[in-house]
Amino acid sequence: MRNRLLAMVAVAAVVGFGGFAAAQSQMGGESNKVPPGTTSDKIQQKSGVQLVSEDQHSQIKTAIARGSGPRVDRRELHFSVSIGSQVPRSVQFVTLPDEIVRIVPQYRGFDYFVISYRSKDFAAPDYLFVKDQLVIIDPQTLEIVAIIPV
Repeated sequence: MRNRLLAMVAVAAVVGFGGFAAAQSQMGGESNKVPPGTTSDKIQQKSGVQLVSEDQHSQIKTAIARGSGPRVDRRELHFSVSIGSQVPRSVQFVTLPDEIVRIVPQYRGFDYFVISYRSKDFAAPDYLFVKDQLVIIDPQTLEIVAIIPV
């Protein structure tokens, strides 16, 4: 009986994984999109822009943690957060601070806001899990040009 149950679980896992892989391959060009309620650990940038190095990424994380820039709860965003998407004017954003521009000079004059991903950890009910993303916006087009996990 136990072997039969294990076999059924194994088959279900293989079938489920196959469906997941098929769904990923069908997404094609949408790999830059971050579904609502999720976050990516990868830096995403518009092509043709100098890439952010690991050292710069570390410095950006520190600067954002110290800063008091605009933060938006991910549950309040009603648009696609992906490279090239246009940010509605209803979202509060401001010009990147000098501290960040010193780290990534290619974004001088660009705007930004931080998406807050906060949720309770069920293992420890008093603990709040935070994983935010810095969203850099072209001020002329309001397009997202970079999404950097902080």
